[in-house]
Amino acid sequence: MCRATTRIAVAAIIAAALFTHPTQASAQADSTRNWRFHVTPYAWLTALTGQVGIGPVSSSVDLDPGDILDMLKFGIMANAEARKGSWVIDADAVYASLGAGRVIAIRGDTGRLDLSQTETIIQPTGGYTFSQHTWAVDIVGGFRYWNLSAALNVDDPRRPSNERSASRAWVDATGGFRFRWTPVPTARVLAAADAGGGGAQSTWQAYGSVGVDPWSRWTFGLGYRWLAVDYDRRNFLFDTKTKGMVITATYRFQ
Repeated sequence: MCRATTRIAVAAIIAAALFTHPTQASAQADSTRNWRFHVTPYAWLTALTGQVGIGPVSSSVDLDPGDILDMLKFGIMANAEARKGSWVIDADAVYASLGAGRVIAIRGDTGRLDLSQTETIIQPTGGYTFSQHTWAVDIVGGFRYWNLSAALNVDDPRRPSNERSASRAWVDATGGFRFRWTPVPTARVLAAADAGGGGAQSTWQAYGSVGVDPWSRWTFGLGYRWLAVDYDRRNFLFDTKTKGMVITATYRFQ
């Protein structure tokens, strides 16, 4: 009776191994072969500090998130990501149009000074993922495209307003990393940074967030993002840091 029971148990183990192994291998193969997509619309509650200049006129800028919200005419921001095996590609896009807002210092003219600004920032990247258990590191490279229009309106009470405006577009090569950690199945931690230059003298970015999965395909997150650029060419100065809280909602296509 013991031998029969033992044989049945051994047979059951072998059968389970035969049926389970192909299933696991198939799941791993599907993960390697199939594309996985994430889409993340987000809201970035920014402050803007630094220097902006057009021709001989420049100004120190120190606008808090409340100022930016008052100036905001329209804005849209989103990130899209695709993964296949250890390879990853993604793109981040920001568009914002800001109406006139008071800035705090003038060089090259006198009077009241208002800043208006429209910017488009698009950053595609690609890279390779190193992962183990609950953590992963993406090593990525790409570029950041800027299309920026700015106007400094000098309003002297003694004469009509004198607006100086200009537009510039440029591309900066970037390289960096993203560290992803899943301490528990329903919680996610992300830290990312990149740096580069080319069209601008320099640019860098840093980002950190925490998120939770209330449903299997959704992650809601809260983070903080810094984006800095130092561009000073052809009588156009934009040496600024944009920074603030980020609220995200990620949907996963699986």
